[in-house]
Amino acid sequence: MVLKADPPPAAAAPVVELERVHQHVGIQRALDGVSLRVARGDTLLLIGPNGAGKSLLTRLILGLDQPSAGRVRLFGQDLSSVDDRGMRRLRRRLGAVLQGGSLLDGLTVLENLLLPLQATRLGRAQMARAARLAVTQLQLDGMENQRPRALSLGQRRRAELARALINRPELLVLDGLSDGLDLPAVREIVGILLVQQQNRELTILATDNTTLDAVRPEDRVAVLDRGRLLFEGRRHELEAAAAGDLALRWILEGHP
Repeated sequence: MVLKADPPPAAAAPVVELERVHQHVGIQRALDGVSLRVARGDTLLLIGPNGAGKSLLTRLILGLDQPSAGRVRLFGQDLSSVDDRGMRRLRRRLGAVLQGGSLLDGLTVLENLLLPLQATRLGRAQMARAARLAVTQLQLDGMENQRPRALSLGQRRRAELARALINRPELLVLDGLSDGLDLPAVREIVGILLVQQQNRELTILATDNTTLDAVRPEDRVAVLDRGRLLFEGRRHELEAAAAGDLALRWILEGHP
């Protein structure tokens, strides 16, 4: 049974919608009947221990894999009926940072930022202005000509976000919010994302193990464990629910 609290308004148009999604990896059921929706302009943090199925879910949302059963809808379109051309159009509306990183070590930070712009109709001057704006917004001034391997983990994450946001996506998918980062760095990243969200109608779906300290009480949180959704609601509602639910409390305390 999924604990749910304070569902989003019915009128809110979902950017992401999963309906009874199952996914098998070999003979193992990696996702077991997961249903979720993320409304436009909302923030959802999907937390759970390693192996819970968080990265599998993000790959399904990005159209990189197909579910064994169930429906995945992106911007209202059922991905099972979208052809390759349609999928490319949908992906232009989103930005993603996946585990393992999205930067090319052979390019500088600036060259990495310019790369996704080359698929647009922008001229060179417009591309340069967009890259400069991304550098400023993500606090990368002075790092433009460095290669990713020369950056700290926090700087590298900001560069990955700059690349993911440079085309002004409607949806940002961030797999592994706190990977390799300490709490101050996570709070810095979250602060930057909130500014971006306020400046545009950006929908954010992020995954993490247990990090809640950097999440606002009003942000939505979903808890996934062993492929099953245990809770969906606001952060303050999750903390209240965990007080009387051993499984939730175990996950929030960081146990595998």
